[in-house]
Amino acid sequence: MRYHLPLKELLPSVEVNEGYLSSWPGHVGGEIVQHKQKFQPSKVDKQHGFDAAYASNAPKPRFLEKLEDHLRKELQVLDPNVPNAQEVNLQAYREVFEYFIEDLKTYKPLLSAIKNEYEIALARQRNRIRELEPLQSMLVTTTENCEQRILALREEEKIEIQSLRCERTQLLEKIDNLIEVQDSLKIQVSKLQEDWQLSMNDIGEQNDARKLLISDMNNLRLQQEESDDSQTKEADAVEDSVKLKLALKVAREDLKALQVTLNAMKAEYGDVIPRRDFETLDKSYNELTEKYENLQKHFAQLKLEHNTLLDVNKHITLQRDQLSAEVELLKTKMAGGQMADNLDETKEEYFEGLGTGEDVILFLRHNGLVKNVNLSKKDIASVLKEIWEQKIADDLQSGSRSNLPEFFHNFLQKYGDSATLWAYNIYYGCRNHQTDEFINLFFRIINGIVDESVYHGQMQLISHLLNELTNRDTARKGILSKQDFSQALKSALPNKSEKYINELITAATTQLGDSKKINYTALFKENEDGTAGVFITLLQSQYAAEKIKYLDELRNALEDTEELTVADLRTAFQKIDPSMDPQTLTTYLIQGFQTTSELLDQASAVDIDTVLDRLQANDVKRIGPQK
Repeated sequence: MRYHLPLKELLPSVEVNEGYLSSWPGHVGGEIVQHKQKFQPSKVDKQHGFDAAYASNAPKPRFLEKLEDHLRKELQVLDPNVPNAQEVNLQAYREVFEYFIEDLKTYKPLLSAIKNEYEIALARQRNRIRELEPLQSMLVTTTENCEQRILALREEEKIEIQSLRCERTQLLEKIDNLIEVQDSLKIQVSKLQEDWQLSMNDIGEQNDARKLLISDMNNLRLQQEESDDSQTKEADAVEDSVKLKLALKVAREDLKALQVTLNAMKAEYGDVIPRRDFETLDKSYNELTEKYENLQKHFAQLKLEHNTLLDVNKHITLQRDQLSAEVELLKTKMAGGQMADNLDETKEEYFEGLGTGEDVILFLRHNGLVKNVNLSKKDIASVLKEIWEQKIADDLQSGSRSNLPEFFHNFLQKYGDSATLWAYNIYYGCRNHQTDEFINLFFRIINGIVDESVYHGQMQLISHLLNELTNRDTARKGILSKQDFSQALKSALPNKSEKYINELITAATTQLGDSKKINYTALFKENEDGTAGVFITLLQSQYAAEKIKYLDELRNALEDTEELTVADLRTAFQKIDPSMDPQTLTTYLIQGFQTTSELLDQASAVDIDTVLDRLQANDVKRIGPQK
């Protein structure tokens, strides 16, 4: 609402004073309101710098009094409680000031210019406030979302830590129980040995008694025979008596020798247990040993998973701290009025070093902050291509395949003091752009999730397909008809289903925008950001999907086998893929059991899930056609 001054005819004119400024109130010290005077309570109204009591002491020009009186009346009728009271007050002052400028012909240009500059400044500040109002609400929303995410993460961490603690406690209890069982079995073995010793002693005594009984029976039989002979041969009685004495003497000597031999055998075989008892105890001991080893492996796996969860927790905590720091930064900037005009401008950020422990990847071992240079997807893809090209060249020259994380660490050393800066920016850049298959694959390889053979397998697949299309192009123009393109796909990729072939053709026509002629060379070119096009991306996605399907068939062929041997896995591969050559089969077996070709036949049984996870992380694909 605008408040207009009364008509000019109703107010006194100062045309007679044109070009002249009154010296009032120069004689009253230069101030209309004395700010330093002692405060005295009064019922007199004092509005907007007008002190009625003081003003009455010094006469004012009539024109000034009229203007002040009009302004005072205008301000008194205004409601100070309305939302835009300040704007309305300002409008009243503005109109009085405009009228004042109109009457001062000499100073009108200068005062008008000053007023216009103030108006422009006020408009700019209004626009600035209007722009910052939605940002303030956005800041509040962002702060609430961040706080909710932080609380949710904390709750998840508490639940996971509690679950891991319970699992650890249960495993420790199982280990204690097994140790108690083992000790109990040792006691039983010792007791059985003692019982066996007593039994052997009893058996030895019974044998001795049996032998003495037999000896007595033989003596009685001899005596009976001698008695019969004495009746028939009385003439030889003296001679027979001497023979009997000699025989008795020899018998006693033989008995003594047998007793010595028996005692020697007791002393020599006193600690020997029966073979049947030994085999029973040995079997029981082997079973317990195997159970103990399995529990040790299970415990080691749980410990590894626990450490992995701790690492994940560390990364999540780091992200939470970064989000909190961003919120605090936004709060500080908003409170100080230092918010940038262009919020899309990239701000400086820092990565927090992951430390120098053995559990940190070699090229990320660093303490302190690392500057975030905000690499684009194109920059990251360019660096990764340079890394792959250099690594492949070095591997060909050395004749062996080097470890990618170690090679990446050595590759970064050419940047000197900036090696850590590049390492963190490339690593986190890859993590932020995992939607791109090429970048995502590099990130999973350096983190040990998949083997480097997956990358080489995909590159070989793409190279093989390009060669097949080139051979099909007899005109060497880089263009094929849709039918020839389809036949080339089927020839280069014989194990692909008809559905996948049609999807590739659709992706090619969509990418090129031509459904009749296929410029196949354009399909293998990169986009402006350095990433692959729709056709190559789909080919890589199909590669991953076919591997999953192939391993599912392998799992079904293994049926309900829990502990998998080399022979079991070999039989399953030959069942689902009978066209597989021996060399490829041996490679898959070595990857599944993580051993060498020399020790493959001696490899122990492994859990089926572990074997399939290892195969999933390597370049595994169907060799021959599916049955």
